[in-house]
Amino acid sequence: MRTFVAVWPDEATRRRLAELDLGRAQNLRLVVPSAWHITLRFLGDVDEDLLAPLGDALVPAVASVPGPVECRLGPGTDWFTGDRVLQLPAFGLEELAGAVRAATVPLVGEPEDDEPPFNGHLTLARARGRLGATAQAELAAIPFEAVFDVTHVDLVASEPGPSGHRYTTLVRAPLGPRVTPGAG
Repeated sequence: MRTFVAVWPDEATRRRLAELDLGRAQNLRLVVPSAWHITLRFLGDVDEDLLAPLGDALVPAVASVPGPVECRLGPGTDWFTGDRVLQLPAFGLEELAGAVRAATVPLVGEPEDDEPPFNGHLTLARARGRLGATAQAELAAIPFEAVFDVTHVDLVASEPGPSGHRYTTLVRAPLGPRVTPGAG
């Protein structure tokens, strides 16, 4: 089963994202709002018998990170991976991504090719083939900033379908309580 660990923007951020004008460039496939997420770690194809142990490992690892964690999107759209993915940079999730990685590596290992370090982003669209330079330039640096609180992470199954991937949350792992300085 193809899986990943992710966080989802809150409803207010989703509404604002839905208002982004990405034009009507040919060869651009928009990600549907229900699929907007920030991947903390892509796990790939995982045997179903490893799903419960993954959840069991994620829950205490994520609980060790005091929450909520603030995620910042922006300051604007950008392209990466060969100018095929239009995304918004995401900041503030590095510690959480590290906890997820530490919890999941013993179960799913490291990928055969070197996995890049966490690169927080929310994918907005994917180019099918080449976009013209003008279309790419128009879609780059569209101003957008948002901040939302992350209170949990999800272990997600991804199933391809005719209208895009369908995501199903398998395990929800809440962040730990906020640590108040001087408390205790």
